[in-house]
Amino acid sequence: MSKEISKSDDTQLVGRIGELLSVARQHTVQTVNTILVKTYWEIGKEIVEHELDGKTRAEYGKRRLQDLSKELTLRYGKGFSYPNLKRMKQFYNSYQISSTLLSQFKTEDIRSTLSSESKPILSDKMLSKLSWSHICLLLAVSDTDARSFYEIEIANNGWSVREAKRQIESMLFERLALSKDKKGLKKLSENGLIIESPEDALKDPYVLEFLGLEEKTHWLESDLEQAIMDHLQKFILELGKGFMFVARQYRISVNNEHYHVDLVFYNKILRSYVLIDLKTEKFNHSDFGQMKFYLNYFKDEINDEMDDEPIGIVLCYDKDETFVDYVLKDEEKIFAKKYLLSLPDKHLLLAEVERTREKFESSKK
Repeated sequence: MSKEISKSDDTQLVGRIGELLSVARQHTVQTVNTILVKTYWEIGKEIVEHELDGKTRAEYGKRRLQDLSKELTLRYGKGFSYPNLKRMKQFYNSYQISSTLLSQFKTEDIRSTLSSESKPILSDKMLSKLSWSHICLLLAVSDTDARSFYEIEIANNGWSVREAKRQIESMLFERLALSKDKKGLKKLSENGLIIESPEDALKDPYVLEFLGLEEKTHWLESDLEQAIMDHLQKFILELGKGFMFVARQYRISVNNEHYHVDLVFYNKILRSYVLIDLKTEKFNHSDFGQMKFYLNYFKDEINDEMDDEPIGIVLCYDKDETFVDYVLKDEEKIFAKKYLLSLPDKHLLLAEVERTREKFESSKK
């Protein structure tokens, strides 16, 4: 009996030691990553200050940087290619680093570094979440508000480089901006996505390029649904924060008549069921009536006391904004949203953001 107890104790001990090692290794990786990123910022600082001291011309500076790349690669190995050195320069020119990370450097260097208010500060907490590959992605985002938003979202959500790249390429910031005024847009860039209402949790359009469906009209709603189920994890990431999958083709029975909601999710932040009706055609007023029926049923029959009212999304191939405004006027729980099967055109989406903002501003006058 004592041997069995001893064996059990040993197993528990091994488990606890394993947890300690796992935490330590993770901390080590984060620490090494932070030091590496900080070092690249310092290298960028050295290059910029050296060029400024020598009043280096652009053409000469390029040759000097190429020569420096060759020398550093010869001495220290990979990581010092000409494009990477350019990114280090850009990193230094684009960001400040909090003074706690620069404690080993001279006080006057820290003071001069932090004196420029035009450069945003990357705190040690933020740096521990961002790898150099993340930094390179962010440096490619020219809009400073969008870049700030992505910094926060990468840190808060633990996005991999691959996921961060997709979110940037799918223009997540711009799509969320379609429902914001100028004040809301600034709040988005300073705080990231904070969900306080259904509008905060929803995008327009949704980008579903990962489904692999072609831009054509002869596939069915069942094809769209199946493609979503085949890529459910990616679809949930596209939906955004707090979404959990509940059911597919959820059956509603009333007086021996059966109806089916295409997809049902639950948003733990909003504490609401989210019902999605998939459409391969343009939004129609009958879609509103159908969704209203679904929401009323969930509100009366499915919701618990702790749940807020359910939310309905009619996810359609196309919609007429004026028509939608009339159909959904004063409706706070049903939304008509478009989906795209390929990445959006940046210029068209930016123009749409500006039109939406002007429309919002004019409505306030």
